[in-house]
Amino acid sequence: MELKGKPLTLGAKIIAAMLAIGGLVVKAFWSPALDIDAVIKVAAFVALVFAPIDLSLLATNIFGGKK
Repeated sequence: MELKGKPLTLGAKIIAAMLAIGGLVVKAFWSPALDIDAVIKVAAFVALVFAPIDLSLLATNIFGGKK
């Protein structure tokens, strides 16, 4: 089984966006004491975990890859 980078990074970005939106909804309707800063930091961490893959894909597109 071969994992491709683009679907993984796209999935991470979607999960990060859903976490941020979900945290905002939870803060607005159920838990006003929720620290939205912490929610945004967690969402950013999820997206940044896959940043090396994004950079690798970008470098491959710019400088060429294995042929």
